Amino acid sequence: MSSNQEFANAAPGAEGYRKDHPAAAHCQIIDADKGEIDLMGRKKIAICGFASSTRHYFPVDNPEWIVVGLNQIYRHSPRFDVHFDIHSYWEEDNVDGTDHPKWIRECGIPVFMAERYAESPTSVRYPIERLIAKYGLDYFTSTVSFELAWAIDYIEQQVTKRLEGESVTPATMRALFSEYTIGIYGIDLIVGTEYEVQKACVEFYVGMATALGITMHIPPECALLKQMYRYGYQREADTGLMKLSELSDRHAEIERTKQVLFKKMHEHNGALGLLKDLKTKLNGDSGPILDAQIGVLMPELEKTVAELQTYDGAQQESAHMRAVLELRLRGGKIPLCQGKT
Repeated sequence: MSSNQEFANAAPGAEGYRKDHPAAAHCQIIDADKGEIDLMGRKKIAICGFASSTRHYFPVDNPEWIVVGLNQIYRHSPRFDVHFDIHSYWEEDNVDGTDHPKWIRECGIPVFMAERYAESPTSVRYPIERLIAKYGLDYFTSTVSFELAWAIDYIEQQVTKRLEGESVTPATMRALFSEYTIGIYGIDLIVGTEYEVQKACVEFYVGMATALGITMHIPPECALLKQMYRYGYQREADTGLMKLSELSDRHAEIERTKQVLFKKMHEHNGALGLLKDLKTKLNGDSGPILDAQIGVLMPELEKTVAELQTYDGAQQESAHMRAVLELRLRGGKIPLCQGKT
């Protein structure tokens, strides 16, 4: 971390944002209220997130790329050219010990926000109304979708300018669009609301970009655009481990066995309780007989409890495996256990 940075701007073990990065684009703001900026002739836009699966692909040292960040990702990487924080509550829920508003004020790069931050000279209002009108729908479920919609719009504007006064054919249009690239790195969207709400919207905009002919670079490790299985050709997904139906059958069999063992354990406990009560009431009479019966039941109870613990462990393993398989089906490259595939 260079000497002119505060530690709060870098994550532990990471090199934080540097204003003086040699590959920086130094983008210019044309109209902050209209959301217009200049990417300085660069034709490749990298949308960067936090997911470790593909975060190593950030093209931070490549001067052909515009590197786009979000939220507080500047703590993890040394270069960003454009930043997004599209949250009305952007001053809340930030990493303890950091000063996010200060970073936005002083970062020196365009920062797209829901509304301009008066104290930041480089805050830019996201052109939400214009993009809703342009795309014909209000569909933005994550910061990544805002970034993609903006990147597509920017590329379309550049292609339109280049075509002014030219005869246009579909082949010409597609050829021009193919000169521009959008890369998606550090974005998986496979858990919680990211999967349930955000992923479909991001893939929608990826589809829009692809339809225009924009070159999309999505690493194979990324979970986006992954199908569980090809409908009609397969009945069930191949997870590389076992089928979910097989895992469900196994889980159900374990549960049935546990219920039998639970019943057996309660019967042993009940019988032992009765024997001990009887021994107490008899004041020692028939003690050897009762002790012998108790001596038979105790090992049986201990054996049953041990079996229950074994099956409980198997059930936990089954639940863990199911969670891993479901994330794999969503496109994630998730190991079965640490250090293994």
